[in-house]
Amino acid sequence: MVIRWFSDADRQDMADAREERRVLAALDEEYTTYQEDPGIPVTEWLVRWMAGPGIDPGRRRDE
Repeated sequence: MVIRWFSDADRQDMADAREERRVLAALDEEYTTYQEDPGIPVTEWLVRWMAGPGIDPGRRRDE
């Protein structure tokens, strides 16, 4: 069993660190905004282009 002796200065430093973390979390929550990325509009042409020609099992390699 380890016994740790903290001085008053150590306790004050730990309390200050807790307060800093609390304030930072509050600021982060208040001022951080999350926005959806509008990206590009998905059209029928784009869907067909992304799908590609597909795989045709009846197609020969030399065609």
